[in-house]
Amino acid sequence: VFLVAVPAAYSKDLELTGKAGEFEVRAKIDRNPPIVGNNHMELEIRDSNGRVTDANVMVNYYMPPMPRMAPMNYTTNAVLKGEKYRATMDLIMAGPWIIRILITHDGKKSTAKFNIDAQ
Repeated sequence: VFLVAVPAAYSKDLELTGKAGEFEVRAKIDRNPPIVGNNHMELEIRDSNGRVTDANVMVNYYMPPMPRMAPMNYTTNAVLKGEKYRATMDLIMAGPWIIRILITHDGKKSTAKFNIDAQ
């Protein structure tokens, strides 16, 4: 899976775009850069027919493993509101985090992956 993360210029939100199988995933985090604590995420998922609003979407976020530290790995459901999915990530530590957007649609599973740095 090929992914591209693009921060939006002059924006208060962090915008990320990537691919998850046949889907284009646009993620927006309400802070740029993300902070320790609650960060609200809005997800837009599109396929060749337009917006996808009938998928099961989960957000898995974790910090890469570090020596002598307990694993930090969390998963939350993204809830559909209107035509976008919403989730809240509680980042408990500053540093690099990996976000995986797990999409299940019509029995197929796809994943988009993004890297962020919390401050």
